Amino acid sequence: MIREPQDAAQIVKDWLKAQMAADFPELTVTLELGDWKLGDAPKLVVFDDSGPMGMWPVATSPTIRVTTWTSGRERKYANRALGLLTGKPVPGVAAILAGTSILDARDSKTRGDLASFTVRTRLRTT
Repeated sequence: MIREPQDAAQIVKDWLKAQMAADFPELTVTLELGDWKLGDAPKLVVFDDSGPMGMWPVATSPTIRVTTWTSGRERKYANRALGLLTGKPVPGVAAILAGTSILDARDSKTRGDLASFTVRTRLRTT
């Protein structure tokens, strides 16, 4: 039997997109920044920053990084995403554990304001 890791970023992105759509219709939730520029609608991007394989072949433990790009400092999207991920079960994810709190920054390329955090996940292999 061949064991394969699941795509944690895709699972989290799809879930956050569905959870946040009603309250934040202006927000785009994706896996890539694309050609976002200052003045565009806010964007939330989900990244898989990898992680230890100490539970292989049963599970993987990727670190998920969530970063928002906005025109002007705005933390409400990152705040909600962090609250959702640490407060509600995500189907397909066995566990979500605290990672890092929200960090503000400025993207030197786009000049957009960033709000970023991480969570640690655990997903069963398939």
